[in-house]
Amino acid sequence: MFDQAAYRGGMSVDSSTQASRTEWWREDVSCLLDRLLESEWVQRREAAVQGEVMAELERRGIRDTTGYGSLVRLLQETLNIPYAEAKARAARALALNGTRDLTSGEQPPAAPATAQAAAEGAVGAAQTDEILRVLDKLPQTVSVQDREQAEKILAELARAAGPREIRAAGRRLLAQLDPDGKEPKTRDPKPFQPEFSIAPHRDGGHQIKARVDDETSARLQAMLDPLAKPRPATEEEGRDTRTQWERRGCAFSELVRMWAEHPDLPTQAGEATHIVVTVSLEELRSGIGQATLDLLGEITAAEARRLACDAKIIPMVLGSHSEPLDVGRAQRLATPAIRRALIRRDGGCAFPGCDAPAYRCTAHHVVYWAHHGETKVDNLVLLCSVHHKLIHHSEWEVRITTDGLPEFVPPAWLDATRTPRRNTIHLRT
Repeated sequence: MFDQAAYRGGMSVDSSTQASRTEWWREDVSCLLDRLLESEWVQRREAAVQGEVMAELERRGIRDTTGYGSLVRLLQETLNIPYAEAKARAARALALNGTRDLTSGEQPPAAPATAQAAAEGAVGAAQTDEILRVLDKLPQTVSVQDREQAEKILAELARAAGPREIRAAGRRLLAQLDPDGKEPKTRDPKPFQPEFSIAPHRDGGHQIKARVDDETSARLQAMLDPLAKPRPATEEEGRDTRTQWERRGCAFSELVRMWAEHPDLPTQAGEATHIVVTVSLEELRSGIGQATLDLLGEITAAEARRLACDAKIIPMVLGSHSEPLDVGRAQRLATPAIRRALIRRDGGCAFPGCDAPAYRCTAHHVVYWAHHGETKVDNLVLLCSVHHKLIHHSEWEVRITTDGLPEFVPPAWLDATRTPRRNTIHLRT
């Protein structure tokens, strides 16, 4: 039997345990990283075992065997955890291990492939919960075979991906298996009406609140972005310590001032402020299908045709080769055309698991420009500032594969096989 008192006493007086805690400073980084991954693996496997125990208790009848009214209440009061956590653990355990129902008998696990991965220590609670959320959203009209296949796909992805990537993959699966989505609550929704208000604030400033359509939002973000960059560090002022929101506030004020004084707006990546609409040539011609509005996401092809009539909107028609996407060693920075091609290919930061949008990313040379790498699409990848630094200062490697897409090779301490990984968040449906 598990003796809590003996366990706690041992933890408090065992000098060897205490020594192991205080001598980690003697170990090198590779040892610490190995220990980190090992402890996570052990923790996940133990959580899977704990889930099996919970499911067995549920099968035997919580009220009859323990006196508690439910498995959630049992966990809450015996493990001394919050109700929300107890509820999540119970739901996870029953979904991965199945239950026994008095009327219909034994109920199989809702996510058997995920249960297997959890038992191996390959996935954790957060990944499991994302998979279960996706399965819960599948309508009853989806066949058992399709449901099982969807769960297998997500479970396999979860072995090398985090919750955000699973969530994105889940959205794509739902779009395929349930393209119509939930029926709207009202069949005749009110037309969208923009709103804008300015109210005085008690600190002397003014609070601005607005509701605008996708096009207006994309235009505004595109105009603010070049003005909201951090100021270069100087000896007098040091580095720019303003938050992102403060920089955007200053950028908005500057934009209003510039607009009031003259019509010339700042440039972004060497050309006038713009937003990008990406659409296939066939869909642009027919007006049937979907396009992608830079910074925001999907719009209809008919809306893309309307936007293409505006000189300030740049339509990126797939299959067009009218703009140079390779400037070789002529310049280090990506041209506007190259950057638009990278946005179309990568969608945002290409590092696995990162959901940073394209406007927060820079074009990174796979073969460094200083090492004679060329400025062309096949040697560039979009990276946010965090992962740009990581690639430069860690053992992560990036390369462009034969299919023209970037993939990242993890360090050996993270994955002994160094299996390449890709970002699946920005994939288009």
